Amino acid sequence: MFRTALRPIVRALHVRSLSSLNTRIGCFSGFWGDSCSFAVEQLASSGNVDFLVGDYLAEVTMSLLSRMKMKDSKLGFCPDFFAHLGTISPFLIQGLVSGQKIRVVVNAGGLNPESCAETLRRHVKSMGIELCIVSVSGDNLIDCGVKGPLDVKYNTMNCYLGAEPIARALDMGADIVITGRCVDSALVLGPLIHQFGWSMDDFDKLAQGSLAGHLVECGAQCTGGNFTDWHTVPDFSNVGFPIVEVNPDSSFKVTKPPGTGGLVSFGTVAEQMLYEIGDPRCYSLPDVNCDFTSVQINEQEDNVVEVKGAKGSPPWKNYKVSATTVDGYKGTCMAPMIGPKAAEKGQVNSLSTIERCRTRFLKRGWSDFKRVNVECLGSGSNYGKDPNFFESREVVVWTSVEHEKKEAVQEWTKEIAGASTGMAPGFTTLLGGLPKPASIIRYVPFFYPKKNVEIKINGTPFQSAEDFSTESTDLSIPEQTQDSPISEGPHSYRLEELAFLRSGDKGDTANLGIICRHPSLFNILDDRISSKDVQEHFQYLGPQLKVTKFKLEGSCAFNFVLENALG
Repeated sequence: MFRTALRPIVRALHVRSLSSLNTRIGCFSGFWGDSCSFAVEQLASSGNVDFLVGDYLAEVTMSLLSRMKMKDSKLGFCPDFFAHLGTISPFLIQGLVSGQKIRVVVNAGGLNPESCAETLRRHVKSMGIELCIVSVSGDNLIDCGVKGPLDVKYNTMNCYLGAEPIARALDMGADIVITGRCVDSALVLGPLIHQFGWSMDDFDKLAQGSLAGHLVECGAQCTGGNFTDWHTVPDFSNVGFPIVEVNPDSSFKVTKPPGTGGLVSFGTVAEQMLYEIGDPRCYSLPDVNCDFTSVQINEQEDNVVEVKGAKGSPPWKNYKVSATTVDGYKGTCMAPMIGPKAAEKGQVNSLSTIERCRTRFLKRGWSDFKRVNVECLGSGSNYGKDPNFFESREVVVWTSVEHEKKEAVQEWTKEIAGASTGMAPGFTTLLGGLPKPASIIRYVPFFYPKKNVEIKINGTPFQSAEDFSTESTDLSIPEQTQDSPISEGPHSYRLEELAFLRSGDKGDTANLGIICRHPSLFNILDDRISSKDVQEHFQYLGPQLKVTKFKLEGSCAFNFVLENALG
């Protein structure tokens, strides 16, 4: 096992030297495909950061990487990171010379972090750079022979590791840490544990550090990206990527490099806090369960926001696992339709093509489509029925079909173009040409005991000093009623005039965050927006929809969790 009696002494000396210093961490990537090279340059050159972190992984990403690994067992990691390293390396070299090192933590290892690290070692050696590169692995459960909850062949099966092994890798002197699947926030929490020597049972600090990671893990989404008041955000072309400046006591500020565009404000930070969370009383992570209900977000100066008040409790004994499997095939096409009654014509053409295929399937003894979806974008199809909506004379008909047979989807693709001459008028073209069948990647989440997972650092088994995990428990559903109804006034407002809004999604669950623009509005919106109101507003998503309302008093916010919303 990876153990050393000297570790506590070394870390104590390290922490003592940093006890009065804060740590600045910049996030240059929120997903595989983000503007990483652009972000790295601004963060490293003018962000005065100690660490650069980058998130590359999503459920779909893991499936793409599995195809790469099937072709070559040495692949399965994100190759783009090597291009981004070309932008990072001059700053790493500069830090080695000056003694002001910038260290890097990324999950670009994907399905093969050890191979990624070894490839990276050869790469930096060819550049004439000496760096300590450390891998963290063990999340890939397929390699361990684990069977998932369904009797299917899995493409990927990865548990979300936590921050402790990242901290230990940094304790070893790592300049670059390469992980596989871990929770996104661990990329920030790991360096903080390393820098400040936080104990793994100091749960309030771990919760604060996790919140810091959660706020920056999506890159520029907390510095003005997807912001409700997007029109107030200056210079998207030079948007600043986020930096968290964390103190040893775990209080922290969110900011961005000077001279960049974007915006850091109460609204941008609060929106990101509510992004993709469920019950804010228990945001469950491998190292800590976080309670965000009392978090306070305060603007200190332009583009500097202080965040404090996250509380923590012991984590659960199980890791969350993200698995994927192929579940049939799909085809998708988008076709502009113009003229009077454009949406009606688009519906007729699309459904007629599908019906033609169904007739053929019946003759061949094939099953029906598993799923059919037709939306006329521009006609209000994403918002439900609205009596005030005027008929559009130009729409884009988005059609998607799913079938267990690849041949059936191919049959449908052959029939699409026929609508241009043989159906209702107004068909213009197929955006992107004729579609090709693609595998449907089904997301299968489940839980797996931590004690059965062997984490490795540079291929050597690692064991946590002590396990503080507990059995999971379900919190009661919060009270959904308001005791003292507030009387109505003469004025009416759109919700966005009174609140910032942010939505997110995980699997088939969506969430809607509502953050009051002023504390005085909290009781008013609490009275006016119930889970029943939200349920009725989104009733077009189907009868299976279940909505639960949660309150975050510290930030004067609400989080509505919409289960079974996304199919």
